[in-house]
Amino acid sequence: MTTATLDKTREAAEPAVVLHDVDWAGYESILKIRGERRAPRMVYLDGSLFLMSPSYSHDRLAKRLGMFIELLVLELDVPCAPARSTTFRRGSKAGGVEPDESYYFASEARIRGNTEIDLEVAPPPDLVVEAVWTHKADAAVEVYRRFGVPEVWIADRRALTILVLQPSGDYEPAESSRALPVSAAEVHEWATKEIDGSETAWMKAVQRWVREVVAPRLKASKSNPD
Repeated sequence: MTTATLDKTREAAEPAVVLHDVDWAGYESILKIRGERRAPRMVYLDGSLFLMSPSYSHDRLAKRLGMFIELLVLELDVPCAPARSTTFRRGSKAGGVEPDESYYFASEARIRGNTEIDLEVAPPPDLVVEAVWTHKADAAVEVYRRFGVPEVWIADRRALTILVLQPSGDYEPAESSRALPVSAAEVHEWATKEIDGSETAWMKAVQRWVREVVAPRLKASKSNPD
């Protein structure tokens, strides 16, 4: 029998419902009922289905992280395929998840031209982003681990944690990204930076920083690999 619990927060209007004892067929049925609608976001893990309705504050942080990544790869000419909040699921791993943002870099050529991504045959994204505002990302991270996602960024108001998949199959925190030439501290500083003007001004500031700081640093590191 399926049971449900409701998690409400005083901090923001971002309710979450957890359905228990949901089998795989039930999860896929709920996905079909929701269809192409953006909400609720879902994470499925071992029979528990987490349903979340993101707040504006959550989405603003998530979108900034996505824009930061996209400006970075644009300026550095990094091959990229954004998969955003695609529903990634594998019945064999008893997991399903919808990142805030997701990207293919090293594996971009392997999914190029695909209209759908089936993780039973396709690689997982090289990088996924989870913005955490009122709810933990533990279940999502476990699903990413089972899928073999190489890198996960988890950001909240205080910090950004970069988790890198190890040969053991577990995640370990890292100071800098393996996918992109930036540190966790740099990403978080830009993602939470308040500036005068609109988000357009923020994007232009990020773009200048990549050109003036990151690109020269990357060029120097390639010239002096030691």
